Formats: sequence, structure tokens, C-alpha cells
Amino acid sequence: MTTEMKVVHIPSKQGKEYIKCNHYSGSCHNGPMCWGLYYKDSLCGVCAFATPCSENVRSSIFGAEHKNRVTELHRLHTKDDMPKNTTSWFVARAIQGLIDYRNDIRAILSFADSTEGHIGTIYKALNFEYKGTSSPAWFYRDQNGCLRHPRQCGINISKQEALKRGWTREKRDSKLRYLLIVGSSKAEKRYWYKKVKI
Repeated sequence: MTTEMKVVHIPSKQGKEYIKCNHYSGSCHNGPMCWGLYYKDSLCGVCAFATPCSENVRSSIFGAEHKNRVTELHRLHTKDDMPKNTTSWFVARAIQGLIDYRNDIRAILSFADSTEGHIGTIYKALNFEYKGTSSPAWFYRDQNGCLRHPRQCGINISKQEALKRGWTREKRDSKLRYLLIVGSSKAEKRYWYKKVKI
């Protein structure tokens, strides 16, 4: 990669605004941990990590007692005109930044959205392990075209509540689930890999 490219930890608000403007979903969790890709001092990509909405998802990796060691690679976007292999180069450095920033994290989940034709090519390249698919699910689409998870701020949004908000239901296909175990050493990674329950 060019020396004019760099990856830095950026404020949550800045990363969230970039995702809302550039990612197909038009939405992002509150308070994500974000890393930005800069090219010639211009922000050209964001990798956002966030706590999965579902307690069951968090607990499914190591069990409920270690659910706080699990995060999700929640949103990822890089601009189309970047050099070849930029995205994998960027995400690898964002993951290292996450490990340095949150040294309690031991598992990163990510979901490739098959509704959008995504199959997880980047995750495979970065040694994420394929862990099957999620079930098809209903989401909501708000008035601005943003995709909304049926659970918002810890509250399940009913069809009636969604209607009041002006949201419409949208069926989404299964997502491909990928998992990466992280740690400060190979021995530590092996230790946590043995605890994986899925």
C-alpha cells in the first residue's frame, strides 16, 4: 500500500456519520469503536466495531460469563476508487487497533449480508472462520431509507410501534456468520478458541 495511506482511531460520532452517508444500510449502532482509512488526509473508509444487539448472539461464542469479550465488526465501507486490496489491508490494521484499544476482546463476529450479494470475501482473506448462517429476519426501513434493526436501544420494536414511526417491514435473507478469535499471543488465541461453543 502507498505510504500516503494510514489507519487511525477516530471519534465514534465521525465514524457513524461517515457510515450513515456511505454504507448501503444508512445506519450504524450508537457508540461504535471506529477506525478510519485516510488517503492524502481524506477520510476514505471506516471500520466500525460495536456490541451485537442480541444477548444470545454475544453469549453464543464463549457462554454468558464471557459475553463482554465479544464484539461485532458492525459496519465496513471503503470508497470504490481505492487501490486493489485496500479493504483487507485496512481491516487488518483496524482489528489490530481494536485489540490494542480493548485488550479484553477475544472474539470478533461479522455478518455478510446475502440480501446485498455479500459472501464474506474480505473476512475469508483475514482468516475469519465461517460459522453458518443466521435465520432470515424481518427488519424495518425508515423514512430516510435507513435499515433499522428490530431491536433499538435494548427494546424490541413491534409492528405497531414501527408503523407509528413511519417504518415499513422488510424481509432480509440469511446472513453468513464469520468469527475471528483474537489475542496478544498464539497461546492465548488457542486458549479462547477451545472455548468457542458454535
